[in-house]
Amino acid sequence: MELTEGVETHRYLEHAVTALEENIPVVEPSAEAHQIEQSLLETLDPGEAQALAVADDVAGTVITDDGDARATANHRGIELTGSIGLLVRSVEDDRITATTADTYLKRWIDEAGFHSPARDLDVFLDE
Repeated sequence: MELTEGVETHRYLEHAVTALEENIPVVEPSAEAHQIEQSLLETLDPGEAQALAVADDVAGTVITDDGDARATANHRGIELTGSIGLLVRSVEDDRITATTADTYLKRWIDEAGFHSPARDLDVFLDE
């Protein structure tokens, strides 16, 4: 899984993996998912294509910030979230503080060139 593999180079993902770990089922792609994946490979990278295909097949949620994958998920009616959604969930589940999450968001923007619709996480948190 791409999220788990990213922890080695992106330490902040540890919180996301920990928060989601008990809720992420391991799914063997069905024949239908393989067919969906093949059609998605025309426009998406293999990781995004497979994730979307499996999520489509099992009514799951995809976690991605990739613009093309997000557009495809929206077009196909697939649930999705991204890095900001993971930060929000981590705060709402009391796994990290809002201040820590805000620090991560700013670091992503400043150091990694992350594109965010807002610079402050407060915009995304429920009051």
